[in-house]
Amino acid sequence: MKKISIYKWNYLFLALLLLFSCNTVPSDDDSNNIRLVYTDWSESIGLTYLSKILLEEEMGFTVEIKLTDIASAYNDIAEKKADFFVDAWLPETHKVYLDEHEGKIETIGIIFSDARTGFVVPEYSRLKSITDLNSYSYPIVGIDEGAGVMLKAKKALEINNLDTQLLVLSEEEMISQFEDSIKRRKEIVITGWAPHWIFARYEARFLEDPEFTFGAQENIYTIGYEAIDKIHPRAVRLFERMQLSKNQLNELVFQIQLNDDPLIGVRNWLKNNEHIVNQWLKNLKPERKKIM
Repeated sequence: MKKISIYKWNYLFLALLLLFSCNTVPSDDDSNNIRLVYTDWSESIGLTYLSKILLEEEMGFTVEIKLTDIASAYNDIAEKKADFFVDAWLPETHKVYLDEHEGKIETIGIIFSDARTGFVVPEYSRLKSITDLNSYSYPIVGIDEGAGVMLKAKKALEINNLDTQLLVLSEEEMISQFEDSIKRRKEIVITGWAPHWIFARYEARFLEDPEFTFGAQENIYTIGYEAIDKIHPRAVRLFERMQLSKNQLNELVFQIQLNDDPLIGVRNWLKNNEHIVNQWLKNLKPERKKIM
């Protein structure tokens, strides 16, 4: 009886070995966990949740996202506490943060190549240029103090010898005041950037910047820590390919604005942009192979 029992266990072991060896397993050898950091800005939310869906549902990663401020986002990347940040405005707006961590952060790919920051007004405003602010008697409505556009705004006020107050609010509060002023057809100046959904909903424009304080055209990059491609080669390939047109990014940001849940907004966007996403994902989905 003992001898028969041993044989039975041997057959059972062989059967289980065959069963599991014939199952498929991911063939990529990069780490399965990816950490994304993002800020509470419209395009940062949209691009981060888009990345999360693609990395998790199409490429098989487990993705953790962390909401933080802009200085901490760069610090987390430099110290390898996070893997990617998909809303780096360069070469001007976030230059101070990139310089602070020189040699520890790599730019991976340009997500959007027609970005801009500056002072924004409604189309009907009598103001045409930053220099016109010398006759503007109201505060400029800004966002959180550490934002790159706020650093540039302070510099613009100094260069043009303007004594205008710069309010520090959240993006939501800033846009709320902008919308209220438009309804009342009142003058208002905000620290704005494009792409942003307000340009899709309202007639708005940037003030001329004769001193180029805010810089010229900006690019939105994905950044990661040094040698990130050795840890997450497939994710790096995705971010090298992931580039949106002005219409595509504006639509993504607008869909996020329309829905309380960013994931719903991203999924709505994906329905209309399946063709471009398939190009990004080509040959990046996890291949599966048999062990035996």
